[in-house]
Amino acid sequence: AVVSTQSTGYTLNGELVAQMDAGEITAKRTAAVSAVATQVLASKESEILSVLGTGVQAESHIRALRELYDFKEVRIWGRTQKKAQVLAEKLGTCVVSDSVAEACHGADIICTVTGAAEPILQADHVTPGAHINVVGASQPTSREIATDLMLRATVVCDCYDAVKIESGDVVQTKVSFHKSLGWLCAVR
Repeated sequence: AVVSTQSTGYTLNGELVAQMDAGEITAKRTAAVSAVATQVLASKESEILSVLGTGVQAESHIRALRELYDFKEVRIWGRTQKKAQVLAEKLGTCVVSDSVAEACHGADIICTVTGAAEPILQADHVTPGAHINVVGASQPTSREIATDLMLRATVVCDCYDAVKIESGDVVQTKVSFHKSLGWLCAVR
């Protein structure tokens, strides 16, 4: 986890107005962007959410997406089963999956929020038409999504300039973008 603060002050005199937990802001902001992407791109009838990861982003994504959908099932997979169980108990009515394949089987929406260095989500794990929010591969050396899945996907990014140099899944596969999320929201 990243420990940081955000300070806000008056521009005229520099007086401190607020000091906030930037980690919490980042968790909510990131989940909110994924929620907007999901609302614009995923099926309105989505019933199964699969979250790959057990950290702060996993929790914030489940909370945000539950605001938009009445899921019949929320599945959590983590490299550490105990962490997945703790998160499931904290959030309630979540199922802990033993494998990525099990977690994603039949899922309508998948969120990858891990620190994986190598792809964890394979093409054969994903049901055609599923929506995937790829969050964790935020460094050029990290990967969450298998190359064949990236190459067959319609890739929509939140910020072209950042994604093309920061996202390991994009950098390493050299995949092209369909459109930006902002553009899709504007024309919707």
